[in-house]
Amino acid sequence: MRKRNNKRDMKKSDRRKTRWGRIFLSFLLSVMILYLLYFLIIIFSIKTSDIIKESNSCNHILSGEINRLDKTVIILEKGKGEERKIVDVYVYLSNSDKKNELLIYIPSSLYYAGLEEKFGNEIPVSSFRYAGDFLENGRGVEYAIWQINQLLGFKSEKYIYFSGEASEALGLDISSPNRENIVALNKKTGFFEFVKNLKEISKLDGTIYSNIRFSDIKLKVQNIVRTPNNYNREELNLGDAFFHNKGKLVTGEEINVLNTIAFDQKLRGFLEKITDRELENERVRVEVYNGSELVGAASGLGRKIVNTCCDVVRYGNAPDLIDKTKIYISDLEKYPKSYQAVSEVFPTKYELVEGRPDFMTTGDIIIILGDDIRDMYIF
Repeated sequence: MRKRNNKRDMKKSDRRKTRWGRIFLSFLLSVMILYLLYFLIIIFSIKTSDIIKESNSCNHILSGEINRLDKTVIILEKGKGEERKIVDVYVYLSNSDKKNELLIYIPSSLYYAGLEEKFGNEIPVSSFRYAGDFLENGRGVEYAIWQINQLLGFKSEKYIYFSGEASEALGLDISSPNRENIVALNKKTGFFEFVKNLKEISKLDGTIYSNIRFSDIKLKVQNIVRTPNNYNREELNLGDAFFHNKGKLVTGEEINVLNTIAFDQKLRGFLEKITDRELENERVRVEVYNGSELVGAASGLGRKIVNTCCDVVRYGNAPDLIDKTKIYISDLEKYPKSYQAVSEVFPTKYELVEGRPDFMTTGDIIIILGDDIRDMYIF
């Protein structure tokens, strides 16, 4: 009899344990689901700030989506206030059709020439935002992206600017330029890091300047760190001495200045691997003539057209000065992609003419720059 009672008691005890175990498991599962929902609400509530769109300067700074070549610039900044400095710049070019990509790394210690008239000296990439705020208060981020595009000789399509506040919220330790800082960024934007530091992550809202959503930024960073399957990658590290000219500041300090000729030479060697097939097949020939009083305008614009994957066969001065820029195209239906690529270089309105100018030319697209070309330089 006692044995039967003991068995009954043991069964009741086991049932109680099982019931309490289920209750605990259900409670634990409910807590996890609630936390996951809270996590998703926080993540999807984080908004990026498209500062370029807000200032109506998209046409001057960014290119449109004209082919399968995606061009994204990612900028990492540290510090606040007057201590702000750009640390690293990554430019990611990817062609989904050709499965090829190019990563360009720009260390912030690199100086860029051509700014001496405004600043008295070449300035480093690290000071681009500060320089922009100096020229026009509140437009430092725009200026930094615009000036990086000037350095590259082509417009980026997408931009991601991690401000000093964003870097702090992520807990990024980026005290000095380093190609591997993007790896640290990828880790800090990982799922487990987000779950662990959710309170700090919520501070990201409005601290990342970009024209893409926060949820897409993680994918961009991840693609830079880990090449997508079946993609071939090439890299240009502008920290290498090959891309440098030696220079001196007014203080006598020696600096490394970007050698744009060396950079363009290397870049153009990679362009055919990432150029859109339709654009490549048109094999357009472009001629650029300066009809303005702005010295060097034709060569400067020609550089951007070549770095946008079109072939410039001739530069020169136009027979006459003109006020408004004109683009002549011999056959618009034959060169639609080329015309689209060339027109992206121009942020201002121009006159389109189907035909040829009244002086001897042999190109398929003829550009005559007018005095309105000055409007291209918004800073």
